[in-house]
Amino acid sequence: MNFTTIFAQYKIARDTLAALTPEQQEGLERAAWGADWFTDAGGGLLSPLLALRVPPDPEPGGNAPPLTQPLDFPWADRATQGQARQSAQAQLVVFDVSSAAPLGGEMRLIHSAHFADTHGDPLLAYAPAPHKLGQQVIQAERADMGLGQLTRTSVLAYRTLTAGQDVRTLEARLVFLPRKNQVSKVRWLAAYDHALKVQGGETLHVCQLRAALDQEGSGKRNFHASTLGSTQLSTLALHALSAGSTRPYAALDDEAAPAPTAAARRLLDDLLNPAVPAPPKVKPPKPPKAPKASRKTKPAPPEPEPAPVQGSNPAAEPPLPAKSQVPELPSPEIPSPESPFPETPPAGSGSGARPAEVQPPAPEPAPDPWAALDTRIVVDEDVLAVSRAALEQRRPLLLTGAPGTGKTLLATLLAEVLCGPGNFTLVTADARWTSSEVLGGLRVMPGEGLRYSFVPGVVTQTAQRHRESLQASGRPHALIIDEFNRAHQDEAFGRLLTLLDRPYRAQMPLVGVQDGAPEDVFLPPDFVLIATMNDADVGRLHEIGSALQRRFVTVPVGVPARERDFLERSWAHLPAATLTALYDFVGSGDPGSDREAGRLRGFVTVGTFFMEEVLGLATTLGLDRALRSQVAPQLGSLGRDDLAALEARARQTGLPKLAAQLALAGQQAPF
Repeated sequence: MNFTTIFAQYKIARDTLAALTPEQQEGLERAAWGADWFTDAGGGLLSPLLALRVPPDPEPGGNAPPLTQPLDFPWADRATQGQARQSAQAQLVVFDVSSAAPLGGEMRLIHSAHFADTHGDPLLAYAPAPHKLGQQVIQAERADMGLGQLTRTSVLAYRTLTAGQDVRTLEARLVFLPRKNQVSKVRWLAAYDHALKVQGGETLHVCQLRAALDQEGSGKRNFHASTLGSTQLSTLALHALSAGSTRPYAALDDEAAPAPTAAARRLLDDLLNPAVPAPPKVKPPKPPKAPKASRKTKPAPPEPEPAPVQGSNPAAEPPLPAKSQVPELPSPEIPSPESPFPETPPAGSGSGARPAEVQPPAPEPAPDPWAALDTRIVVDEDVLAVSRAALEQRRPLLLTGAPGTGKTLLATLLAEVLCGPGNFTLVTADARWTSSEVLGGLRVMPGEGLRYSFVPGVVTQTAQRHRESLQASGRPHALIIDEFNRAHQDEAFGRLLTLLDRPYRAQMPLVGVQDGAPEDVFLPPDFVLIATMNDADVGRLHEIGSALQRRFVTVPVGVPARERDFLERSWAHLPAATLTALYDFVGSGDPGSDREAGRLRGFVTVGTFFMEEVLGLATTLGLDRALRSQVAPQLGSLGRDDLAALEARARQTGLPKLAAQLALAGQQAPF
């Protein structure tokens, strides 16, 4: 896992460039632009931001050793690499950031990240951040939060630090209620210290975890959490918990950081000093009630024995008569209007009144169909929460991701939960689609003579099925368009564009008599539309314009965090070693660590569907042959170095057939 608000960077200052010969300066500048470097305001050269790894969590009860990471030098031209490396100076670039993404309903997921010196005091910072750097931070935040375009990131300030300068960062992930302007839940808080060190001609990033508190990890990430209340960390933590603030913690033009809110102080105190639940109260048993006298006048019975005084010897009391000896009493009188039911005597009183009726147990609540999705598919909680919120508000939903991440399956399951089993129309977009295929139009009909007739398109047909479904069951009918970007967007969906906004659906028909339809057909206001799109094919298929994309709630579907647990349950009959070997070659889904280890997911994105296909074949073919058959389509875009790393990982994992296939692909690779 990488940080998203602190990075490393190399800089070749303008003064350093000026000290070189014109030929050297021109060569460096030409090579720098080819390596995606850019020029700063002072005329120096800046490299792209370099990702820095988060140190691993310490063992329970153990210490947190610092993570030391060597910095790569991003320079492609070998002829000038030595001169460039000698001229460049490494620096840390740290950002004060506030990111927000919808969680469904009124909730927002907030990622609040700030920096200070190692005493917790604000550092002088600058704003706004250079556009190119700001865009890299925004992309990193979107990838980290897993909500893509839905994530709204504000880069509030930034600062650069050279070797020998330390900086402390604190990050908070919060659930925020905008309407109440308060934090409802703290998911986690974490503080780190960072520094650059030059050792043996190599620049190192040294990072140490100072404190962490994870409210969702069942205590797995609770390291020195009490220090978050110390003078060196509390002001930084309180600023992060005051999530409604849009100002940085760092000092801009000698401005002091805003004072934390009282709600943030209470929140931090509750986190560090949780209330101990009181033991449950045990009520003493109630003494038996004395029988109530009947309200109806009864004939005078024989003179009874005097009642024993409380506290007297119970052995001296006369025994109660047997049930068969108890005389029948007259029926109770009809209840008055103020008391609609007769008063029921207590059990054992000897009254002839009927005992109170036993209330039947309350019916169990129906299971939540949304919660049952966990048994049929594995997706991250945020993906499901945003999808549910969009569909319940009848917003068009666009699921994006690499092939095999389960987008189509998720779309059908979402439609079933909302509309009922099978109550949806599933179509695949086609490059030949026009407005006629989407909305409808006149077509030549077979038969004698030239005859035209109106044929409704997929959206118009689904709109009619939607109305029929509402009349029959009270539930909508959904339209799922798979591979959405395979259709030409302007030709296929141009006329539908305005109608995706709900306020205009009653004003403009989908099709009308001018299109040859027998009557005007309108798009229902609660119409359900779900689309899927492979982002791996974006460069080769039709591009979705911003006007169309903004009308969708876009949800990226990636490798879910709970994928392995789901597969272990679904494929429990397979040996545990099979799943272990599969993940050892494919990887967990963190591109940085997977690429460093030479695992497949470090080079290409494969989803849960790919894993299930491999496991299904492994039951009969074995894992080596199963992987060999499924990996082949993933290798076309990889170079020799990538294939060599995968080959080494396959041999290390004990997959000789797959390793031989990767070696052959490496020999045939064009680059």
